[in-house]
Amino acid sequence: MAGMAEPTPPTLRGFCFVKSRKPSNGRLSAGDFTPRYLPIAWKIVAVVAVLTLLGIGTLSVVVLNQVTNVLNNQVRAQAELTLAPVARTSAELMLAEDYLTLETLLNSLVEDGRVESVTAYAIDRGVIASAGTPPSPGGIGEGVWPLAASAEPYQREVRFQDVQVGYIEAHIDTTPMQELIRNTINAGIATAVGVFLLSLILAIDISKRLVRPLERLAHAMRERIRRPVDEHGRPLPMVHEDEIAQLTAAFNNMAQDLLRKDQVESALRRYVSDAIAQDILENLDRIELGGRAVEGSVLFADIKGYTSLSERCTPEELGRMLNEFFGPMAECIARHGGTVDKYMGDCTMAVFGLGGDDNHRQTAARTGLALLETVAAINAERQGRGEERVEFRIGLNAGEMLAGNMGAQDRMQFTVVGDTVNVAARLVTVAPSAGMVTTNCFMEHEQVKGHFETEHWGIHELHGVSEPVEVVRVLAVADAD
Repeated sequence: MAGMAEPTPPTLRGFCFVKSRKPSNGRLSAGDFTPRYLPIAWKIVAVVAVLTLLGIGTLSVVVLNQVTNVLNNQVRAQAELTLAPVARTSAELMLAEDYLTLETLLNSLVEDGRVESVTAYAIDRGVIASAGTPPSPGGIGEGVWPLAASAEPYQREVRFQDVQVGYIEAHIDTTPMQELIRNTINAGIATAVGVFLLSLILAIDISKRLVRPLERLAHAMRERIRRPVDEHGRPLPMVHEDEIAQLTAAFNNMAQDLLRKDQVESALRRYVSDAIAQDILENLDRIELGGRAVEGSVLFADIKGYTSLSERCTPEELGRMLNEFFGPMAECIARHGGTVDKYMGDCTMAVFGLGGDDNHRQTAARTGLALLETVAAINAERQGRGEERVEFRIGLNAGEMLAGNMGAQDRMQFTVVGDTVNVAARLVTVAPSAGMVTTNCFMEHEQVKGHFETEHWGIHELHGVSEPVEVVRVLAVADAD
């Protein structure tokens, strides 16, 4: 609205910014970012604060346990030193039943402040003398929890010539020790608070230093969105040359490389089968000329009367017609486990068995029959549109072939070569329209014998083949199969 001031663009100091709405003109603007998350600096400070508190708490528990053990050990040592002489003296007094002297001895201990209360017990008569006042159950350690000494009294046996005649029970005065512990705890708390505040200040300072390059990056992005070039028409710089800028550039380069890799891989799979493309991508360091001998089947399918057909069509019409057939045919070959090796004008070459299919002969024969059905379905649609039928013929052969990279070092192609391939290419020339032929040797193999309906198609002399070849036409899959 006219007269309204332009809103101040947000910064990274309070929140992180994310895209909040789709821009109406298809381009980002400075207003397309709204605060939504806590900033990274705050998260760093919070993590440091939590870790510091956990460290201080853990250390405090360990120290408190150690101090408690030390206090109890000191109490026991003091009780031992205090009551040992009294126990030795009390034995004769108990046997002589001199309870007045015994009680005087116990009172001296209380008056010296070494114990809070002390009681003498005789084995056969129970309490015979006592001095002082036993502490209440909640009195010991009050104000210095959890470092209070144990409230259980200390007991010392009274023996006369290795015979127990009674025992002395005393509550040791731990007030001086607990006062010392109280001061230690207070000093520890003050130290912990100081350490926590210092770590918090350092965390805030360090987080600001870490996030500052990100703020510059966000500012540069907003400036680039608002004003892509300066007054001289030159692109605005994104950020200064620091670690964050280098990381951003490296990430962008990595993203572009990954996108380019995906595009290259996708394009490669359009030219070769998925299995071959995967093998090439997994063995990039072993791409070289040469190959290996394999046992497989090869199939050729070309158009009957292609030369005269091409004379009646324009190049554009011919291209559309070929693509109309080659697409469904490639899908059919892939669906049956074959590989489209190449397209040669009007001819499609497919290979079976490179992926380890031991039954590749039967797979190839079934694929050939399926291709003829696919072509027939396409021709039915073409006739429905008033267009000319296009009939394919198929030649099929199997045997040993050389599979690998052929060509030159700077331009090669993965394919199969050999006499088996040459015979299949020649067989297609004697195949009938909308028919598939192969050799009698092919059909006599145990993989396919008895699985298909066939008919004898004569003995043919094939171009480039020294011996005549007995040719068989494959009609359909046998009913028993």
